[in-house]
Amino acid sequence: DGYKIEYALNKKFTKNKKSKIVKSTNNTSLTIKGLKKGKTYYVRVRAYRKDGKKKVYGKWSAVKKIRVKK
Repeated sequence: DGYKIEYALNKKFTKNKKSKIVKSTNNTSLTIKGLKKGKTYYVRVRAYRKDGKKKVYGKWSAVKKIRVKK
C-alpha cells in the first residue's frame, strides 16, 4: 500500500531521526526538503500494507549514505 522512509544523521538512527510516508506504490520517489548543506544523512525504507485499520510493515532496507551537496 505504501512506504515508510526514515532518515537521520547517524547510522543507528538515533540522532535527529525523521520519517516520511509515501501512500502509494505507484510513486517510488520522494524529495525531502530542509536538509542541511554539507551534512551526511542515512536513509532506509520499508514497505507496508494495511490489514484492517493497522499497518503491517516489512523489513527495513539496507542503509544508504547520502551527502547533501547544495
